[in-house]
Amino acid sequence: MTLCEFNRRARHGDLRAVIISDGCRDYVIEAHTERGSGVINDYRGRRKRFASLAEARRAVRRASRIELAIRVAADEACAGTTRTASPFAHLTIVGAH
Repeated sequence: MTLCEFNRRARHGDLRAVIISDGCRDYVIEAHTERGSGVINDYRGRRKRFASLAEARRAVRRASRIELAIRVAADEACAGTTRTASPFAHLTIVGAH
């Protein structure tokens, strides 16, 4: 799905966006619809990367819900559970309208 398709679908239905940061250098966006999910790609079919959180958030401003997923160190991620738990912490930026 391209950013253009994401925005078109967001106007017509319930669409959730997860902005993913692996802690290195950029952000990618995963779109979730009732039919499935996928990463937003550029016009060449490669993952669309955003230089800042603000840029990524502006790109998906039409989503009904926006979450941020940040990769954290394993000892912080387990927080009382096993180390096989997800290495990502999740934070809701914008909830459902």
